[in-house]
Amino acid sequence: MKKKLITIIITGLSIGLTLQSCKKADFDKSYYNPEASVNADIPRLFSGLLFNQDKASSNTIMPRYWNLYVFQLPTLGTYSQLFGYTNSTGRYDEKTAYSQSRWQYFYTAPMASYADINKFYNNLTTPNDIQGYKLFIQTSKVFMFDQAAQMIDMWGDIPYIDAGGVITTGGTIKNAKYDKQQDLYYKFIDELKEVADYLNSYNDDPYYKPMFVKADILNNGDIHKWKIYANSLRLRLAMRISYFNEAKAKEVVNEIINNPIQYPVVTDISTSIKIDARGAQLRSVIGVDGIKNSFQSSGFNYAPGFIINKLMGPSNDPRLKVLFSKNVEGKYLGLDPNLDQTTQDNQINSNLISRVDTATFSRNDKFPGIIITPAEISFLKAEANERWGIGSSAQTEYEKGINQSIDFWYYINALNDNADGTSFIPKVKPTSAEISDFINHPLIAYTGTKEEKLGKIATQNWANFTVIQAQQAWAEYRRTKYPTLIFNSDPSSQQSPLPPSRLLYPENERTYNSENYELVKNNDKHNVKIFWDVK
Repeated sequence: MKKKLITIIITGLSIGLTLQSCKKADFDKSYYNPEASVNADIPRLFSGLLFNQDKASSNTIMPRYWNLYVFQLPTLGTYSQLFGYTNSTGRYDEKTAYSQSRWQYFYTAPMASYADINKFYNNLTTPNDIQGYKLFIQTSKVFMFDQAAQMIDMWGDIPYIDAGGVITTGGTIKNAKYDKQQDLYYKFIDELKEVADYLNSYNDDPYYKPMFVKADILNNGDIHKWKIYANSLRLRLAMRISYFNEAKAKEVVNEIINNPIQYPVVTDISTSIKIDARGAQLRSVIGVDGIKNSFQSSGFNYAPGFIINKLMGPSNDPRLKVLFSKNVEGKYLGLDPNLDQTTQDNQINSNLISRVDTATFSRNDKFPGIIITPAEISFLKAEANERWGIGSSAQTEYEKGINQSIDFWYYINALNDNADGTSFIPKVKPTSAEISDFINHPLIAYTGTKEEKLGKIATQNWANFTVIQAQQAWAEYRRTKYPTLIFNSDPSSQQSPLPPSRLLYPENERTYNSENYELVKNNDKHNVKIFWDVK
């Protein structure tokens, strides 16, 4: 049978691998590249799920060149206006070759490792191994659901349940069918509760827990942090569907917010979900191959217009100086998407456009892989209270979220260890009075109608994502319709005169998974919305 590049072909992870009992000496070897190991096992595959060194440039968590500057920022950053773009022809056109690579990354990296972890686990025979390795299975679900939800947010229906079947079951390759996006979301939301309940009852095992600690490059084996990740992700997904299925969302959110001991969520920097930069593989700037795997080597870092010119600048936002740099005139100016391209180009060539701050982002060797921040959770809580009266007052959570966002981005700025010799000095944190003035500014203050307040919550959540989490910003913008962004139409484009509502399925899917693609092709249009996009 000919080999075809289709959804469920996973790059050779299971070729030549044999299941064997784990020896403690095995864990002294590298965990970042499971493909390179002759004796692959569940712990190594778990590390490979979290970060696959062989595909590091496409990694969706650690800041890497390809994912950020080839796919995420020019595409999702433009659609969410968190990336400064010029009004060139075809500015909203999806670069389908790049989105195809993003699609393939999901199936050949996290899905591949996840499928192999489950294959190994399902072949275990001893009760001790089955019970001991269950921790890896349950926590891997959290990460996998997170990655899969992002795929749904971009494409809608995706192959998931049958994907990776060639590894899980062996034998003849079987093309994977597309699962309904809302069914997968419900599955993730429900099973995240099961994971949280399992972790609540987990007792450390003296043999398997040390394996988990060493393999877990995300939370360093901290079971409480995995509970926080599971519950925070569940809260995010519940709010994501809240305009589509308000009853289910409200039930889930109420359960989480009103049971903080049983279902803890991210509350501060120490409980934020992120992969900290460390070692050769996980450094953000220098990297094992110089700047090859960094996000330093791109000139595409113009500051976006709305966030500076309409929001942060007028309100004297304390985050301005750690998120963006001043222009040649010593001012903050974003690239206004409503100007004609000639004017934009003149501003750029005259160095009048601010850039994304290099000390915080592109030259910060300790920049982490950010997954969930405390501010995002507080803004979701604020929305839940404003809409349904759940939890603390909306104003309290809203203002807490703003403070947390300020603290977090100054913390990121201060992580810079001058690894590239730039002699960076961290920015001085704003005073309490400066923060108070900002929070009480008319653009920011928690005043107005219910809808105006929801708009302010959503806008601050969007701003907190910054360029790093453009995929989440684009999803939240489509869900809430805030902030109120203006996109000039591109009449020259036959594909997308305006930003699309979803991405198109890759050409490889239409070619090699054609039978299953036929069942979804009628919805394979840029103007077909993701199921939760109903507001």
